[in-house]
Amino acid sequence: MKKIALVSAAVLMMGTPAVMAQNKPQAVVAVETAPGVLKVAEGVQFQGKFKSVDPKTREVVIVGPNGNEYKTVLGDEVRNFNQIKVGDIVTLTHVEVLVADLKKPSKVEIRERVETEKAARAKLGDKPAAAIERQVTVVADVTAVDEKKGTITLRGATRTLDLKVKDPKVLKGVKVGTQVEATVTEIIAIEVTAPKK
Repeated sequence: MKKIALVSAAVLMMGTPAVMAQNKPQAVVAVETAPGVLKVAEGVQFQGKFKSVDPKTREVVIVGPNGNEYKTVLGDEVRNFNQIKVGDIVTLTHVEVLVADLKKPSKVEIRERVETEKAARAKLGDKPAAAIERQVTVVADVTAVDEKKGTITLRGATRTLDLKVKDPKVLKGVKVGTQVEATVTEIIAIEVTAPKK
């Protein structure tokens, strides 16, 4: 499934090996900084087994690797729901990637916020799978910078935000009155596979 591969690609673009679930929850955090640039990728992937499946309500109970149970309703985006069987393995992946450019743009832009969403589903007849990619791009004004404390205040189209930056190199050369363009991409994927016999 095309979008499932995108999850691994999002983590790999940060220079970190893709997270592979082996029944234990696994997480990865990758940070790349340079003057005026910040790239952060956070991802987690875990596997569980279906303990119960209700075909009428689409409610499922998933047992995680530590025996904890998770009850949820799988929406219409999970195509081929009727193929899910008790004992099937479900893999859930969640990745967030932030890319922020703190350099002064070539022209002053209007503060804005743009949201997009893409979804992909399994083909008819395949085992159930779905992925959703949400992306938010914002252009914000820098209203305050404190390099010693590692803080920056941004005023966007809908709100003002104070951010703490761990690496002070990111704020080097960033001045009040410049703008920031940041893109946050969130990818959520679910994939069902039959247990190995």
